[in-house]
Amino acid sequence: MGWRLAESLVVLRDQVNKMAPQRSKLSDGTIGDVSHQHRPSRHNPNDAGVVCALDLTDDPAHGCPIHVVVEAVRARPHPDLAYIISNSRIAGRSTGWSWHRYTGANPHTKHAHFGVGSGPDSEPRQPYDERTPWSLSRNGSGPAPSGAGPRRLKRGMKGADVKGLQKILIGAGHLAGGADGVFGPKTEAAVKRLQAQMRLTADGIVGPATHAAIARVLALLAAAPK
Repeated sequence: MGWRLAESLVVLRDQVNKMAPQRSKLSDGTIGDVSHQHRPSRHNPNDAGVVCALDLTDDPAHGCPIHVVVEAVRARPHPDLAYIISNSRIAGRSTGWSWHRYTGANPHTKHAHFGVGSGPDSEPRQPYDERTPWSLSRNGSGPAPSGAGPRRLKRGMKGADVKGLQKILIGAGHLAGGADGVFGPKTEAAVKRLQAQMRLTADGIVGPATHAAIARVLALLAAAPK
């Protein structure tokens, strides 16, 4: 069966190529290989023959620091974007674009992954053909990411990452109400429920093991429509 790349990703690739015409494409990727064909992946064509994932190579020496570009995209996501993976981290629509640890076999250090469309990786649906330009410039919004993992979260802490955690807990059915970015007793109890469900030590603290469990939850939730 023939296939095509989602139009929104064609626009992204064209913009990156224009920004860095001499960039390496060694780790670029569209349609998946054999390993992708045996698991749900946006690199596999959906029922309409559309591939809804694009990998772009990191090549700072030739004007394509893709992990810096990812930060700009995360700050101003394209309307079709479902999630991004970069430097062992994943951020998605349903979590307010906060970073969480990604524990897949490929750490995505040599390239970044962009997934578009709504619905699960097994069958992404529209919107994925919106040709709106992507925001690729940081516009002086801060230093490039360090590549460090997410911080350890526990009761009493505040921030955008706490809010992202709460959105995951709400989406997973462990937390009722809204996400306020404050790690209080209800959030702690919800984390303990998630930890128990994932057969982790239920201490209410989001450390490396719990971040890894959250990444597995995020893989199911990140592409869901708002």
